[in-house]
Amino acid sequence: MSTTTSETSIFAPLDAAQLIRQGLAGQPDASGKRRVHKRRLNRSSDEEHRRLPLDVSLQSQPEDDIFASIPDQLISHASIEYVGFSKAKADEIWNSWNNWPSFGPRRETDPDDGGLQVTFLDFISGHIASSFDTSEDDDGQWTNCMNRNGLAIELQHAILDPHFKYLRLSKSCAEWSRDTVHMRYAGLQEIQRASRDRAMALQRAGYRLAAHSDNGSSASVLEPPSASTSSRPGQRSISGMQRDMAPGISAESSNSASAIAARNAPGHVVLFKAIDQGRISGLLDDHGRLKQIETLRSPAPTDFSGTRSHFYFTPDFKVAQYYAAYAKRRANVESVVMVCITIPNHVIEGMEEGEIQRLYWPSPEWKQFVWYNRTAKALPRSLREYRTATLIIGTIARKPNSAYHQLRSWEDMSESWVLKVDGQDGMKTAIQYVFSGEEDGQDLLTQHVSENIKVYPFPASELDEWMEQHQPSWESFSL
Repeated sequence: MSTTTSETSIFAPLDAAQLIRQGLAGQPDASGKRRVHKRRLNRSSDEEHRRLPLDVSLQSQPEDDIFASIPDQLISHASIEYVGFSKAKADEIWNSWNNWPSFGPRRETDPDDGGLQVTFLDFISGHIASSFDTSEDDDGQWTNCMNRNGLAIELQHAILDPHFKYLRLSKSCAEWSRDTVHMRYAGLQEIQRASRDRAMALQRAGYRLAAHSDNGSSASVLEPPSASTSSRPGQRSISGMQRDMAPGISAESSNSASAIAARNAPGHVVLFKAIDQGRISGLLDDHGRLKQIETLRSPAPTDFSGTRSHFYFTPDFKVAQYYAAYAKRRANVESVVMVCITIPNHVIEGMEEGEIQRLYWPSPEWKQFVWYNRTAKALPRSLREYRTATLIIGTIARKPNSAYHQLRSWEDMSESWVLKVDGQDGMKTAIQYVFSGEEDGQDLLTQHVSENIKVYPFPASELDEWMEQHQPSWESFSL
């Protein structure tokens, strides 16, 4: 069965009609985009932008001030531009998508023939070629890489922001570019989910779309519920309903008093992970409890796994905050969150020998394990005990995977291959807690984190504060 236009519409028809009636959205323009109030995007945007008034005129406001320009269709030319490609590159990609060959794998919009399928996201991100990639400390090479891949100037400026150069050089240009495209696309899907949730709430309240004919043309008209059926939900009730659509995601930001208090949990290890909200869909259930911990897995190759996805957290809030700030800087209108979990000390202290391992710089074992994993090489027997561990606590490595492939040996890894932070006694290495992505690690997290997980938004205001407090530096980042 092929995908219809209504299925790829980012805004559900009933929700779109209500937003237009309220003056909070416009009709799609010739480029396939519509202007939408920033408080009516994803399920956290009402809180993030709560200072923006709702009683404003769509026509009188600058586009980037209160309203955002959002693609009307998820699979569209407008979406390709939205995620970060230039108009010229979007033209090329969209033309290729629409002129699909009759042989080979099908598109996700084609009828299901039981064969291989290419998703729209995979197709567009596949246009970021590794052949142009670079990880050198040369902004000119990064600019050339992004230009040759057809990335828009605004995305280039976000990736190259000097505040994040130290972190940026931990991955390659192509890796950060793909990650940004994936984050923005996931953000559009999050807007789509929020719109469908609002439409369902409107249906329950008695709203409906009715066919209307005028001068020979037909159109759908929003009909509010009758007084006997339901009271009409106003803007305040929609705001409340939108908050209810994101159970478990705090209304307070990651640097609020309640979030700071949550970092102090006596008798527990407190761990953090920064991630964009669109990519944690399904993490929490309708009551805000843990539902699918697997949404937090990081795909291999990573520091402590060459072939299997693992769960990566850091006990240092400032490290997670740095990652959150860079994600927010590269985002369009996407929400970024800080996941905070707590695990009782006795659980970790009670783990048997072999279940828990510790690997720190500058031990030869740390260098070897990271090098073999980042290059996805087969582990020698002396390192295989680490692969079977449920939890590994150790130093966070730096540099992109390609840099490890260029080394002749793990012995060539210097101190610059370690992520460092500014501690009370000077520079210190950053630490990570890595849980196995297999049943043992997943079961441990599910058992002990289900009631001990909090998700705090990292809004644009906190990005602004972070950037004001931190000066650009390539040697390390000052905390």
